[in-house]
Amino acid sequence: MQKAYIVASLNVPEYNREIFESNVEANTLKTICQGDLYVVGNLWIQALRSVLVGANFSLFPTVKAAKPGDAAPEKPPPMKYKDLPIYESPHYEYKDYVEDKKKNPRANIKLMHQYLYPKVRSVRKEWTESILELKKDFGEIMSDACAHLNKKKKEFKKYMRDSENVAVRQAVVALGSVTGYYAGSGRGIPRRLFYTSLGALAAGALCFPKETDEIFREVSYRAAKSVLALYNTTCGKNITMRERIPCPRDMPQISATRPPGNKCPHNTPVNAK
Repeated sequence: MQKAYIVASLNVPEYNREIFESNVEANTLKTICQGDLYVVGNLWIQALRSVLVGANFSLFPTVKAAKPGDAAPEKPPPMKYKDLPIYESPHYEYKDYVEDKKKNPRANIKLMHQYLYPKVRSVRKEWTESILELKKDFGEIMSDACAHLNKKKKEFKKYMRDSENVAVRQAVVALGSVTGYYAGSGRGIPRRLFYTSLGALAAGALCFPKETDEIFREVSYRAAKSVLALYNTTCGKNITMRERIPCPRDMPQISATRPPGNKCPHNTPVNAK
């Protein structure tokens, strides 16, 4: 309908002498307008594009396939001399291709390795450096924390073992005994006695290490001796226990110098009369 309307509107018997020089020129324009509107529009678009941006400009870039002659030659299979072509030499062409390829230092480098590997390497290097720095900082923090904890531990032990804080030390031992007593309550007398002794032993090892060690050794020795005596009486055995040997620090110190005593009478000088 639109095409017929355009043709009817352009079908004038006489031409305008101010626009067209002859009737032939007017009929030529009329013939062009009578064509397909898609063809006419495409011609106008191509003409405008050529005038504005050039004929070779492409809004959407296209990639054309390589020609068969530009492709890399494939390695030909082994042939007999009878099967070799007369006007072609595929083996020599492939040999020349391999030699030319070896001349290029980047011939055997893959495209992904060439463009992607440097970025991946830089990212891995940054990650490794950051992890090493974080590990170093964490190690310094841990060493500082351990040193501070050991220092506070030594100060606490020194305070709890100071001779001027005897009352505080005794109170701590009593508190440890009471804590053990309440921890073992409700399960019978042996359990309560065991927990009370354990609490007193832990508190005594903190406040009175030397005295606690001596008491523990003495009590253990006496208890073992009593159990062994009961076993000998019940079973009719005669097993004895080695007597306890005192520690070197518990033995009295012997002076290295000889105490002064009576001198030998033969060594006394005789006064001359």
